[in-house]
Amino acid sequence: MARNNPRALFVLGVPRSGTTVIGNYLGSATGVTNLAEYGGYYVVHSVVPAVIERIPGFHHDAYLAEVAQHARTFAERIAREQGCDWYVDHTPWNLEVAARLAGDPPDALFVLMLRHYAGTVLSLHRFAWGGDTWADSAALWTSLCAQIVHLPPERLITVSYDALAEQPDETLTRLVGQLERRGFPVGDLDAGLLTTSHAAITGEPRPVIGVTTGGKTTLAPISSFDDGRWSGDIHAQVWPVVRDMHFELLRRFPDSYRCPPRPTLKIHNDNLGLIDYEPDSW
Repeated sequence: MARNNPRALFVLGVPRSGTTVIGNYLGSATGVTNLAEYGGYYVVHSVVPAVIERIPGFHHDAYLAEVAQHARTFAERIAREQGCDWYVDHTPWNLEVAARLAGDPPDALFVLMLRHYAGTVLSLHRFAWGGDTWADSAALWTSLCAQIVHLPPERLITVSYDALAEQPDETLTRLVGQLERRGFPVGDLDAGLLTTSHAAITGEPRPVIGVTTGGKTTLAPISSFDDGRWSGDIHAQVWPVVRDMHFELLRRFPDSYRCPPRPTLKIHNDNLGLIDYEPDSW
């Protein structure tokens, strides 16, 4: 029988940082309900307040408190009905409301996916919601990363997307071990879920770390960053926006925030055409 109040595991991060693949993988464990990108917590802590606070009226605070409680009790009920002691919510945008999630649910665990700004910005920029300019995409990465400070360190596990791509076996083994020590059930995780791309764009198949051959799934490294798409011109627009946060992540998470190999950059000069470009940092 499931516990009365199933616990939450939030897999969160800047969109395009591997939250979906890791969330689905962890949500496949026995005794765990996979709520996928549930969205309930994000809606009640971000969308609903933004709307209702613009409307003149009474009892807004009480209403928001009850709506927030419903997001939690609904998720717990679904898990309880499935006989599960845990549920996984891998809505990446939950990072935006990290300060609220840190206190409710009070015993939630957090898996934070960290991805180098360059790979994230390249991926974000392929979508209309990811920013009209390169600087816009960089600002989205920066603003969401700024919320990490609100996550409780004693209940936080950080995972490098770039390390996951480069060393999938070692990275997943480390993640599973950390979760097991915190009481999360890790039995019967379905590695087959790692064979599905959640970053695919129509007509553009994306690489995955899981490969199934003869009914058996093995893991293989992939590139976390398409250096052929990154130019000096892009870097010049992005770097001033991400610089401070980039160095802060390197300081705060030296083992979990990694840089992919530095590309050879070119930048367009009006007088000289394409020239070599040496960025301040990478």
